[in-house]
Amino acid sequence: MSSAASVPSPDLNRVAVEIAPETFWVGKREPGAIFYANPYLRRFRGTDARTQKASEFNLLIDPGSSSDFSTIHTKVVSLIGGMDRLSALFVNHQDPDVGSSASIISARYSPRASILCSEDTWRLIVHFNLPRNRFIPTEKFSQGLHVPTGHKLLPVPSPFCHFRGAVMLYDPQTRVLFTGDLFGGLTDSKAQGLWAEESDWTGIRAFHQIYMPVNSALVRAVAAIRALTPAVEMIAPQHGRVIRGRLVQQFLERMERLQVGLDIIDEAQDRTHLQAWNTVLERVLTLARGYLGESVEAKLSASDQLSDTAQFKGKALVAHRMGKWTLEHVVDLLCQGEPQEISGPIMVEATTAAAEYNLPTPHLDIEGSGAPAPVSLLES
Repeated sequence: MSSAASVPSPDLNRVAVEIAPETFWVGKREPGAIFYANPYLRRFRGTDARTQKASEFNLLIDPGSSSDFSTIHTKVVSLIGGMDRLSALFVNHQDPDVGSSASIISARYSPRASILCSEDTWRLIVHFNLPRNRFIPTEKFSQGLHVPTGHKLLPVPSPFCHFRGAVMLYDPQTRVLFTGDLFGGLTDSKAQGLWAEESDWTGIRAFHQIYMPVNSALVRAVAAIRALTPAVEMIAPQHGRVIRGRLVQQFLERMERLQVGLDIIDEAQDRTHLQAWNTVLERVLTLARGYLGESVEAKLSASDQLSDTAQFKGKALVAHRMGKWTLEHVVDLLCQGEPQEISGPIMVEATTAAAEYNLPTPHLDIEGSGAPAPVSLLES
């Protein structure tokens, strides 16, 4: 993947950015901001199968906050000639920063544009004074939505990421997946350009741990993304920067393992949970060193994620947050490539020690222990 820093960055407040063929970022960036919205315009051109005439279908995806409307309006007009040429608006979920500008667009500028979203989302955004007769529920198009130009779009439900009615939108022609809040995040105020880099994961992780309810919702969404054909090549979230290249698979792997919301709320409220997990960590590492000796440190240093939650103090590894995830990650690292006679006792020690301190059972890859290390641990 080419780095966005290797070429001059456009003035993102002045120009739309084409992220894929006929697919444009039309958002706004406040100087020094770390959190902003990403509306996108997808312009379809083709031949209407019914009339055999040239056809155009313009879709505005997650139209954004009313406070960003003037910038979005200017960019959309520069691309298609006028907002009255919008054919439809797609809204991932009900948050005002995702779609509150839909009301002014529908009422004043795009009187014929349909509004595409889930039933659950519609029940809330209708209170933006949106016209009820233009609502099209995504539930009607589980096998895909065909637009008049001959192209196809696929709504992909992502329930509880973070809203019950959240729905992603996949464009199989460009292989761009519009994910809403999923894979969105905070962005370093000094970051240049629109393309995500490895460093963006820190802001994505922080955003998800605050707003996503539970890891199982993320696991379900990632499975739905992996099931798409052709495979997704670009993730365009509603916040943060656009993910492409090798980062797509790397971030998918990390996302399905990410502990969020209810997974970590007890530790956030009660420090004794973290103290207990550190005791379990100490026991596991003591046992592991008996089998693996000095290679323990080498195995742990292979991870670029462990430093996010723990640090070494001498030979002691101390978790400063997310004790359960830290233990699970440490056990995975220690057991990778080891025979059952080594990985088995390490896993047993982790589970029995957690039980002794009345902690939840850690999720360990018992069946896969001793298998080759996954890509996320070797190449991320």
